[in-house]
Amino acid sequence: MVEQYRQENVSWKYTSVLYSTGNKEYIGSTLDGEGDEIKIYARKNAIVKSINQIMRDEQITEKEAYYKYGNLLFEAKDAQSSIRTRIVEAKKTFNNCEDIISIEYVPKTGRNKGGLYEQFYKGSKCRLFAWLRDVCTTIEGVTYKKDLQGTYWDFTSSINNLTKEGAVVFPNGKKPESLISRIFEMATNPNDIVVDSFLGSGTTAAVAHKIGRYYIGIEFGNHAYTHCVPRMQKVVDGEQGGISKAVKWQGGGGFKFYELAPSLLNQDEYGNWIISKEYNPDMLAAAMAKQENFVYQPDGAVYWKQGKSTEKDFIFTTTQFVSGEMLDKLHNELAADETLLICATSFAKCLETRYSNIKLRKIPLMLLGRCEFGKDDYSLNIINLPVMDTAEDDAEESHESELIETVNSERHELF
Repeated sequence: MVEQYRQENVSWKYTSVLYSTGNKEYIGSTLDGEGDEIKIYARKNAIVKSINQIMRDEQITEKEAYYKYGNLLFEAKDAQSSIRTRIVEAKKTFNNCEDIISIEYVPKTGRNKGGLYEQFYKGSKCRLFAWLRDVCTTIEGVTYKKDLQGTYWDFTSSINNLTKEGAVVFPNGKKPESLISRIFEMATNPNDIVVDSFLGSGTTAAVAHKIGRYYIGIEFGNHAYTHCVPRMQKVVDGEQGGISKAVKWQGGGGFKFYELAPSLLNQDEYGNWIISKEYNPDMLAAAMAKQENFVYQPDGAVYWKQGKSTEKDFIFTTTQFVSGEMLDKLHNELAADETLLICATSFAKCLETRYSNIKLRKIPLMLLGRCEFGKDDYSLNIINLPVMDTAEDDAEESHESELIETVNSERHELF
C-alpha cells in the first residue's frame, strides 16, 4: 500500500512513531459539551521518531519498521472539534508547554461510547493523533490498510457485457458479478453465509459459489426455475462468464433447491381453520414433525414412528379420530422407556391423561399463533426499525468511526 501511494504520487502521512509515551502527569481538567470531566495529562519526556530515523537507528527495512511499530504510527491532524478547542484553551489556562499531552474522557457516542477513552495531541495547536492502527486490520499476520471507497464505482465495462453473464436474460435487474464480488470481498470472509431474499437472476448465488461463500437465495417469481436454477447448474459445471477467469473458477460443488410448501392451514367459508387440501398424509406428517422440533424420519416397519426428537421420543400425525381402543393399541406397542406425541384432528377428551408416556394434541388449534397461515404475498411486517446511534460531532470520534467502517472500505496490503 505504501509503495502504491508513491507510484500514484499520493502523500503517505503515517510516518511518525510515538516511540515513548513519557511520564504521565496530571495538569488539570476541562469539561465537555455536557459538563462531564475531561482530564488532561502532560507527557513528560515523550519521544516521537520518524520511520526513517528508526530505520537508521535500528538498521532495519521500511517494511520491518512499519510492522514492528505499526501500533504506534500516527499522523498529526488539524481536526475541527469542540473537544480539541477546549483542550487548546485549557492548555493555555494551565500554562502548559509540553509538546505531547493526552486526555481521558468518556465518549457519549461512537465506537468507544461509555468507556474511558485516551487521546493524544501534539504541539501548541494540539494536533490530533490519528493512529494507523485505526485504519488497518491484520489477517493471518499480514497488515492491510482500509480505504473508503466513496459513492461512485466504475463498472462500465462489466455493464456493457452484462447480458452474457450467467447465460440468462434479465433486463434492468441483473447486477455485474464483478460488483457483487467486490462487495463480498470487502464485507465477508470465506465460508461466511450470504443471504439474498430477492435472488432475481441468481448473481448473488453464482458469485458466492465461485469465491467460497455459503449462500441462501430466495426467489418468489417464476425465474427461480427459468433463471436461478439453470444458472447455478452452469456454475457448477464450470461456466467461464462473469468473474470466473479472474478467480480461476473451474467448476465443482453443488447446491440444493427447495420449493416453498403451501400454507398448512386455511380458513373455510365460515372462518374456521382447517388443514389445507393440498397436504397429503406424508406432507402433513413432515410439517407437524417440523413444527414440533422432531426429525421427520418414517420407520419402515412401525407406521406410527413418523419422526423422532431422541432415540426414544417419537411423533405420530393422523387425521383419523383417535379412539380409546386405538390409543391402547399404540401404548401396548410402545417400549417402557419410549414416549409418543400424537397430533390428531380429533380425539376423545378423556384420553388426554390416560397414559403418562403419550401426549395428545389437536390440529389445527396447536398451530395457531405460531405462524401466519393462509398468506400468499409473504410481505414483511416491520413494526419498529433499528435505531442507529447519533454520530459524535467531535472529529476524534467521527474520524475513528469513518475509518473503521468495513462495509464501505477496501483492504490493501500495507506492503
